[in-house]
Amino acid sequence: MSNISESEEILKYFLVPDNTRIEANIITVEGDVIVGNHSSIEYSLIGDTVIMGEGVAVSGDIEASNDIRIDMWSKLGNRVEVGGNAYLGEFVTIDGKLLVQGDLDVGKEVKIRGGFEAKGWIVVRNPIPVIIFLFLYIKEMMRLGKGEEIEKAVEELFDDSEDIQSFEGKEPAEKVLIIPAGSKLSHDTIEVDGETVIGNNCLLTGNIRAQAVTTGEKLTLKGSIYSEDKIFIGENNTVYGNLYSKGDVQIGRNSRVFGGIKSNSVLLLENARVDGTIKAPSGVSFLRDAAEMPVLAEVNALGKLIMSETHELPENEPKDETRNGPQGETVKPLNLIEIGLPLDLNAKVRNIFVPGRKRRTARTRALERTTRFTGARTYRKEQKSGE
Repeated sequence: MSNISESEEILKYFLVPDNTRIEANIITVEGDVIVGNHSSIEYSLIGDTVIMGEGVAVSGDIEASNDIRIDMWSKLGNRVEVGGNAYLGEFVTIDGKLLVQGDLDVGKEVKIRGGFEAKGWIVVRNPIPVIIFLFLYIKEMMRLGKGEEIEKAVEELFDDSEDIQSFEGKEPAEKVLIIPAGSKLSHDTIEVDGETVIGNNCLLTGNIRAQAVTTGEKLTLKGSIYSEDKIFIGENNTVYGNLYSKGDVQIGRNSRVFGGIKSNSVLLLENARVDGTIKAPSGVSFLRDAAEMPVLAEVNALGKLIMSETHELPENEPKDETRNGPQGETVKPLNLIEIGLPLDLNAKVRNIFVPGRKRRTARTRALERTTRFTGARTYRKEQKSGE
């Protein structure tokens, strides 16, 4: 039963594969699309295999280059084009036209208001429920990295399934867009209950609301991020919006946020930039690579501050530890900045500030002068009386 729990955990994440584009009215994926139960999508979908759970609503077009599986009570508001086979559960409604290049397998009470065209067989029955098909799909994905124990356990559970043999030969796509159950994807907001993981080279439009957000590299997000937990922005990303988090926020190298940040703490890596205001009660930290740290200042014997950049000698030129030229001349360090001593050597000793010595008040100095003057006068009187 551990396989079932792992499968359910995968479906709780909003996973956005590499090169995914969510812009205007279209979601384009270089792979498969899985939509959880009772989700609402106000976009058109373009992908390889499209799988939808129960009670899903899609207002745009759907283009599946391979198969499409729609569970019961789902509603598709526009045109549907399928390059392979189509499986429609009971009470599915399609407001537009359905074009199927392969077979059409439909359940009872399916309504296709725009008509349909199918070049293969048309069968009216109840297709395998999508929740079982999802389990088979994830089982095949897990097989790529798991042992024989998981495979045997799943085969025992679904040994009587008629679709398992046809599915054995299909390798699932490496890039899968997973939209968890109960998600809402509109033109303004992408709202999911679980965590969000975004791949590389993606373009997303809309504000993201999730439990936690983690991004890859070269992401362009035209919107803000609202997170209950952490926000991790990868390298070379651009966010045209604000970041709000009840946890911690980390901005990767060479990333830029055209907005403000409000979170518990903020960590900015090398060359990360935030144009707006940062509010972090636990503080803001900056992290730089050790190899890119600036050269520390050196103080010579005269108290002058010398700043020099490190440089490598040519391979054929030997290193000179005495730092003298070929004729014995002293080599001057690069980028020399000299700052004179802050002390005036000609000033009186009493004006020199000594660390650790307490500062004396004017009254104390006056009493000291009076004591010295009285002592000197008494000393002179004793000298005269002695003579």
